Amino acid sequence: MTTWITSDLHWGHKNIMKFCPESRARFRDDVAYMNEAMIREWNDLIGVDDTVYILGDVAFLPAEKAVATVRRLNGVKILVEGNHDRKLLQDPDFRDCFEQVHKYLDAQFNETKVVMFHYPIAEWDQMHRGAVHFHGHLHGDTSSLENYRALDVGMDATGAIAITMERAIAQALKGKIKGHHV
Repeated sequence: MTTWITSDLHWGHKNIMKFCPESRARFRDDVAYMNEAMIREWNDLIGVDDTVYILGDVAFLPAEKAVATVRRLNGVKILVEGNHDRKLLQDPDFRDCFEQVHKYLDAQFNETKVVMFHYPIAEWDQMHRGAVHFHGHLHGDTSSLENYRALDVGMDATGAIAITMERAIAQALKGKIKGHHV
């Protein structure tokens, strides 16, 4: 069993291909093709017993279609709510697609404290003691946190539908520890 992390999948969002032309170029400006290709990529990578943390913005679809899409995806899914998820989360069937739903989440992976939020935050719990922060929302744009232990794990930032938690942590740990009150 592997633990994965991702963000900003935006199933059904035609304009995401215009907003993120480099990372979405493989989808040929065809939202139906993008949706199916992303489902294939997801299921080729993620096993049914794997756990996936999704840091928001799952879909830009009506609830019924979003539910049908998420139910096709392998893995146990844990959602950290993004700005595009609020309306969908009002639908109980969409909410039930996830093992857990959080607005903000911190967890321990091996020896590393991980703070997860849809948005990049300037200060996170235990940052001055080496905790890492994973976020999405920026689609690969800069946050001013790039030299620290913060990482945009969104699909458009990483170029992959998801990355392993181990890879994300290893990458974030290359950054400097952000001091408290600095």
